[in-house]
Amino acid sequence: MKRVIFKILKQQPLSKDTIKIVLEGDTSGITASGQFVNIKIDGLYLRRPISVCDYDEKTLTLIYKIVGEGT
Repeated sequence: MKRVIFKILKQQPLSKDTIKIVLEGDTSGITASGQFVNIKIDGLYLRRPISVCDYDEKTLTLIYKIVGEGT
């Protein structure tokens, strides 16, 4: 497992509770769309697994639904 810090480039609401987020950082540990990444949220104990929507050599795109405090 590779730990990387990403910078948020863009957050775009797709619907009332669904968000598209584009992150910038080292994506060399990602091998395919659909792979899960574990997001660490400050102040929460458990990480949030979110599926990769798209990626390239510098950016990572995730789409997630807001369902509670951690998202």
